[in-house]
Amino acid sequence: MRTRDLELGADVADEVADFVGALAREADLPASKTYWLRLAVEEITINIGQHGYRGRGPMRLTSDIGPDRVWLRIEDEAPAFDPRSHDSGPRLESPPPEREVGGLGLLLALHRLDGFCYERVGGRNRNTLTMFRSSAGHDPGLVDGVSDDVEERADHR
Repeated sequence: MRTRDLELGADVADEVADFVGALAREADLPASKTYWLRLAVEEITINIGQHGYRGRGPMRLTSDIGPDRVWLRIEDEAPAFDPRSHDSGPRLESPPPEREVGGLGLLLALHRLDGFCYERVGGRNRNTLTMFRSSAGHDPGLVDGVSDDVEERADHR
């Protein structure tokens, strides 16, 4: 299991990309899955800094590799926010030339993950992203994108 503590508000994009890249290489994730995982992590971390903290604040990245999947957890102390609650519908209803810039990154990123779970635990936002290591289909044993063994290992760090 890997963990990295970061201070949002500083330029952490390279550190986040390096963390995801190391996880993907170690797990031998296909390039397309690596791309979508990195995009999702970047979207969530940028939103935490810009909209959650509105500046500086602590964030923890934790990841692990299982036999058939990888997971990456993003934890922060910003106000509660479940990324799945972001409604992109009104933006999508407007013709593309008339849309405001932004607001679609979470929609794109979260729909390309194999699993996603949000929880508010001990005053912290906990976003857990899951990708299967191969292009095989979803595991019916996943509950909200995270299996019990992933949750158990992450809680015992």
